Amino acid sequence: MVPEPDIKTYLNFNNYYADANALVRSNHDEFHVFRFSELGDKIVQKMGPFRTTYYQFAIGSILPAKVGVFDSHKVIEEYTMVIYLPGQILHWEKTGNWDGYVVNVKECFLNLQSITHLTESYGFLHRLQPLVLNLSKDDYQVFSNFFELMLMEQKEMKEENILVIRNLLQIIIVFVNRIVSRMKTTGSFVELQYQKIATRFKSLVFEHYHNNKMVAYYASLLGVTPAYLIESVKKVYNTTPKQIINDIIFLHAKTLLTTTDTGIKELAWSLNFDDYSHFVKFFKKMSGVTPAEYRRHFSSSD
Repeated sequence: MVPEPDIKTYLNFNNYYADANALVRSNHDEFHVFRFSELGDKIVQKMGPFRTTYYQFAIGSILPAKVGVFDSHKVIEEYTMVIYLPGQILHWEKTGNWDGYVVNVKECFLNLQSITHLTESYGFLHRLQPLVLNLSKDDYQVFSNFFELMLMEQKEMKEENILVIRNLLQIIIVFVNRIVSRMKTTGSFVELQYQKIATRFKSLVFEHYHNNKMVAYYASLLGVTPAYLIESVKKVYNTTPKQIINDIIFLHAKTLLTTTDTGIKELAWSLNFDDYSHFVKFFKKMSGVTPAEYRRHFSSSD
């Protein structure tokens, strides 16, 4: 199989900062908090496509930028929160001065199991599309207070300081969930075990979709039967595991078609399609057009 082209994956924070030409550096492998003002004046104006293996939470009172996850793009301005998730293909462009905060954090540090049992929600932690939230001034002030507290605790980095930072990050996630819940109609209660299986399944797909498309493969990783996985995904996401796998592969393919010059045959191989024609049929079934037609249309619309 041809290695996946042109998508750099950042496993640690400091390599990302170096490529962004930022002045900040992290002293901890699993989390790092900083102010946008600490990035310096020589930060690059755009980055991507790339992916990270960690979460990025950013808030800004002023945050003029174009942000993208997979093939989705949004323009943001002020009083905004942006959350990037592990495995998403990202790209961003800085269109003005930024004022606010960022925390980069690995999932192992968050200990999400201690909070996600409180509700059937927290779906924003496993989205396919970008989470960009417009914040009220009051919401922004609450979040900025949390970030200032984390910055203060980060100065010493003793065991108790790290514990406080972990707890503050969990509180931030709870507050984000409240805002997301206000923005949508609450569905019926989903049994906790279904929620755990379905959300973990989606995380695994992000890790392995370019190598394996089989539902049975993910069921085996989760230690459940394919039937139980199908039932869990149906209850939580109202779709099928196969559709989620296809959606993620399709989003990846569209992103590579529109952000790189990778040849279509090479792209098909990188997504583990043994036969180029199978990839073309898959893409046309998902979009109604061939990959070549999609790339031409996107190029002509720029």
